[in-house]
Amino acid sequence: MKTNKYYILSFLLLTLFVNVSCDEEVDTFKTYDGETLISFQKSSFDLSIPEEDLTLNIAVFASTVSASSRTFDAAITSATEGTAGEYTLGTVTIPANEYEGVFTVDFDFSEIGGDDGDVKELVISLMPPAGVGSYNDVATINYFREIVCNDLTIEIVSDVWATETYWSLRDSAGTFLVDRFFPFGGNSTSPQTYTLDFPLINGDYSLEIGDVFGDGMVGTGGGVTLTGTYALTC
Repeated sequence: MKTNKYYILSFLLLTLFVNVSCDEEVDTFKTYDGETLISFQKSSFDLSIPEEDLTLNIAVFASTVSASSRTFDAAITSATEGTAGEYTLGTVTIPANEYEGVFTVDFDFSEIGGDDGDVKELVISLMPPAGVGSYNDVATINYFREIVCNDLTIEIVSDVWATETYWSLRDSAGTFLVDRFFPFGGNSTSPQTYTLDFPLINGDYSLEIGDVFGDGMVGTGGGVTLTGTYALTC
């Protein structure tokens, strides 16, 4: 049995991204000679920007504390494909008597151009002032605009035993909208193709492709072996 989950409100390139991912966290340390070092806690992010926009908060650590609030700048080192209107950089603010602060990057969905699924890269570096050092001071953000899709197409190409194949569709509550529909009326040593266009309202859905014999979409019969396929596209 083969199961895929599709998000219609945010129909993503699932092989590329899952919301926000990041590399191994960086341990902070404290210096004892009074030197101040600042560092990003995490240095890699993968973002899908939703229609309601998104603010990325990146933790920044300092190796010393101060009796007053401290503000540091960060600058764009490089931006691949993206433009300045798509995002707004904040500043790093570390509150008084604290080791940790936050650097923010605000993304504007409506300003993100390009084709659906275009991935853009933003590289940001901490810019410490005189007397302050840095380490792990570069953060790379890969981002793209969520694909909002309500009009879908399912396509199933059969194996030899086409009548064993079915598909089901459930909503987030587990209610079947399509319950074990068998699209092929007979078996064949030649591939058969089933295509259906259908709309869905915003929500989360699960598409299931099944095989009642339990051997998947690979079948041999009449001296022929066929491997079936399926796809859900916008």
